[in-house]
Amino acid sequence: MSRTISTRRFTLQLIIFWIIWLLVQLGINTPIEHHLTGWPEELALDATKLAVWVGGAILLLHRAPTEALAIDQRKQWRPNWHFAAGYAIWAGIVVYLLAEFWIVHHGLRVNPTFIPEYWGRYFLVVGVAEEFLFRGYFFNVLLKKFSLAKANTIQALAFACLHIPRYLTTVPVMSPMTWVGNLITVAALGALFGWLYAKSRSLWPGIAVHMTWDILVTLFA
Repeated sequence: MSRTISTRRFTLQLIIFWIIWLLVQLGINTPIEHHLTGWPEELALDATKLAVWVGGAILLLHRAPTEALAIDQRKQWRPNWHFAAGYAIWAGIVVYLLAEFWIVHHGLRVNPTFIPEYWGRYFLVVGVAEEFLFRGYFFNVLLKKFSLAKANTIQALAFACLHIPRYLTTVPVMSPMTWVGNLITVAALGALFGWLYAKSRSLWPGIAVHMTWDILVTLFA
């Protein structure tokens, strides 16, 4: 096996995963959402997300030579308790979102469509699964090949693109402006998660901020 991961191989991995996730959305997640409700639906969707994203991360990291990664795949799971910027950014995200919701809704109110099952998907599963695959593997490889700024820009744009399969299967169909707004937001968040990962050399700051963003947006939007 080559001791580095070529740009061609890396791009192919991204494209293949994008196609796999689109097929999963069409063939598994959409039928689950149509035929199940409540906790059975939630557990089935969570299991699918974990199997595809975490399974993909484990497979890709297992096949990647150590020299191809900027951050050791085992050490990236160690919490960096001394990373002060992580605490500051987490607090800033909380204040920003709560202030935005307060201004928009003239106070904090729980979204009437919010259900307890969302705590599993948007707080526990999505952040861990997406950070593990995207920052723990894809961005990790890019950091070895490019500068932080270039690697972070590439992975942030790719991260936004990986949300397109979900948007394509969202019912009702999203408007063009919603598409653009969502993709810009996801790309910006992807860049933030990438910066946290690169500077802390740990997955946990990004996971914490990612989970907090997702659950607050789901709870109060």
